[in-house]
Amino acid sequence: MDELTRDFSDSPALRYLEAAQQILTQIRETQMPAIEAAARICADSIASGGLVHLFGTGHSRIPVEEIFPRHGSFPGFHPIVELSLTNHTQVVGANGQRQAMYLEKLEGFGEVILRNFVFRAQDSMIVFSNGGVNGVVIDVALSAKRRGLPVIAVLSLAHSLASPVRHSSGKRLG
Repeated sequence: MDELTRDFSDSPALRYLEAAQQILTQIRETQMPAIEAAARICADSIASGGLVHLFGTGHSRIPVEEIFPRHGSFPGFHPIVELSLTNHTQVVGANGQRQAMYLEKLEGFGEVILRNFVFRAQDSMIVFSNGGVNGVVIDVALSAKRRGLPVIAVLSLAHSLASPVRHSSGKRLG
């Protein structure tokens, strides 16, 4: 059978695309006010000469990298990338997954990371996290708030609510 006329109704690729479309539809139907509010915070920060700081660990570093300005893109976004939490080249051994998984749960480490940067009143922060419960992302969000920055959390709320709170503050993102 020619690939152009093949029936793809039972294709794993089609099922994946349909599931992705359902997620996008759910986001569009439930999150547009939050997305618009987040966009306004970012636009206001940049328009006033501030920066939108971006933070994520592990795979949540991917959107930080995607937003980071490149040639021809819009400036105003500042990635905060802690290599010990994101540069996974080994499963075991030096800089292995065990260390990264330990560090992302370590309370206090987020504040240590943020001490390396200057924040101004017109800045804002976006924290990306799959579940929004690990110590370092909670620390970053709380530390940014203490500095007076508006904080935007991008996460799976369903995953967050299904996960136990791990931070001593009792907080989670979202």
